[in-house]
Amino acid sequence: MMAEPATPDSVLTPEELQTWHRSIAEANRHNVFCHCRQCHSEWVASSPKPCLACEGQDIEFILCWQFPDG
Repeated sequence: MMAEPATPDSVLTPEELQTWHRSIAEANRHNVFCHCRQCHSEWVASSPKPCLACEGQDIEFILCWQFPDG
């Protein structure tokens, strides 16, 4: 017998949704794309940090899972 979806509009069961959330959380822990708005340096880090090139604090952080594969 299959488990019911998490919500009427969801195609995932509560267990599948929980697994998906854990996968996103894991990706977020290790793949943060960083862009320095001062010197335009770019790097990937495990957490948001100041720019190593210019020590700038104006950093744009984008979680890498948001980028499409390909």
